[in-house]
Amino acid sequence: MREDIIKLANAADCKSYEASREQYPLPPAQLDGRVYTDPQLYAAERKRIFLESWFPACPLSDIPSPGDYTTWERLDQSVIIIRQDDGTIRAWHNVCLHRGAKLVTGSGCAKGGLITCPWHGFSYTTAGALTRIPLADTFDTSAIADRRCQAVRTQSWGGYCWLTFSDNQKPLTHYLASLHDELSYYKLDTFATPYRTSFTINANWKATVDAFNETWHVPFTHRGTLGGLMRWKEASIRIDSPHSWMTLPVEKFTERAGAQASHQEANVCHYTVFPNTIFSCFPTHLQMWSVYPVAINRTVLDAWGIVGPAPAGIEEDDWQVQNARSWQHFLDVSSEDIRILDSLDDVVRSEGYNGSMFNTAESRLTAFHQEILSRCSFDGFSDTD
Repeated sequence: MREDIIKLANAADCKSYEASREQYPLPPAQLDGRVYTDPQLYAAERKRIFLESWFPACPLSDIPSPGDYTTWERLDQSVIIIRQDDGTIRAWHNVCLHRGAKLVTGSGCAKGGLITCPWHGFSYTTAGALTRIPLADTFDTSAIADRRCQAVRTQSWGGYCWLTFSDNQKPLTHYLASLHDELSYYKLDTFATPYRTSFTINANWKATVDAFNETWHVPFTHRGTLGGLMRWKEASIRIDSPHSWMTLPVEKFTERAGAQASHQEANVCHYTVFPNTIFSCFPTHLQMWSVYPVAINRTVLDAWGIVGPAPAGIEEDDWQVQNARSWQHFLDVSSEDIRILDSLDDVVRSEGYNGSMFNTAESRLTAFHQEILSRCSFDGFSDTD
């Protein structure tokens, strides 16, 4: 990590730091603003972070039967995720081996167990093996023998198919570390995903993650939507590198849960799976969103509304109405964040912005940027920035 890019304050320079360490684990910090604009760092992040991490790609319910497939297209990659005859999930690059055409778009079912290229008719099994080649005798036999599309690692967990482009990354359950047990509390395999959307944001991807990883903007940005609901001053942060999480008490809800309730039962629990996936969890429903860079100053945020079975005492119709209301509330809150984020690109390169100051309540942001800089091979900011 470059110490001149993110600088931690001395504890003595923050009067309340020692008293608040249990709640906020890191001291204040200063971040060089060029982390959001430097092309060299951005290139390193895409290669050394995004191509080495795990992401939730789709709900398993999107591909319920053998031969069902869907496509995942982020990070300049196109991937087919397809259910096999034995019920397992495989993924492979959605690229024909002949001349690089995209094999399929959207979702569908592999008729006869084959995926066929729409350009020249090359066909592949559901496992990605090249099985039919028109005019095969006109090709170099050594070039077409025993070929298959490049596989992408997958793991099914929490009702979702997750993927990574790294052959060396540890299995997902190990990658999640303590967040695996935390999130397992919710029994996500029993949840459904009735809501989903995507936003395009005019900001660097890290600034977008930053925006969702601290709470003290609530009384200002979300005064009408969250201001009287979330007890943001009582948020308690935990760092489990490379991930982080926090508990956030909710007005009346936390009291009703009682003193003996677990933190999951009594709070909104907010988990960030490094580098880009966030879970905001109530005991019976949650929102999950993943942030992907499109360009150095452009980000896509994919969001899902995930709902558990109706709690005891609530009729199914009432539960659906309640969940629709919760999803709309999430969209309203997100639009308030996005309005702020969309304005960042107007000023982030200005002479008036040199960097950010993080307080102790922004410990998750400090830890996040420390983790990024520790993973990127980075010699310094480019001369053109």
